[in-house]
Amino acid sequence: MNKQLWQDTFSVDFQLLAISSPLADFQMAWHINEHAKFSLVRAKDHFIELKKGHFLNTSCFQHQTENISIKLLKNKLNESEGPQAFLIPEMKNIDYFLLIQDDTEELEILNVKSTLSKIKNVILVQILDANRLKSVVNLMT
Repeated sequence: MNKQLWQDTFSVDFQLLAISSPLADFQMAWHINEHAKFSLVRAKDHFIELKKGHFLNTSCFQHQTENISIKLLKNKLNESEGPQAFLIPEMKNIDYFLLIQDDTEELEILNVKSTLSKIKNVILVQILDANRLKSVVNLMT
């Protein structure tokens, strides 16, 4: 089943924020923890196959409770790790994605957006409709 056909047969079950910032991944996670009172910790890297034989390995920080899962994923590979590649290629101006799965519906996405916008060196925080992203599959694998 090709990627486009598979993508058309499901909808995502998470809310998505796009973040632009020059901060390093560990600094971004720390600031999010401080401002939003999350407990993001370094998790196993997010690993996907872009094309046959070409892989992307990007950092992942995760906060997990019984009913809430939050992931901070880096969109860009560092140039020292190889040619420039993106987790979501159609969003090249975005540095990070924050995925929020909340079964309790206690987290208000607008409040999280507002909180993250107050972090020094955060240039942009935008709520995205993940169903409209062509490469949304890359966030879930």
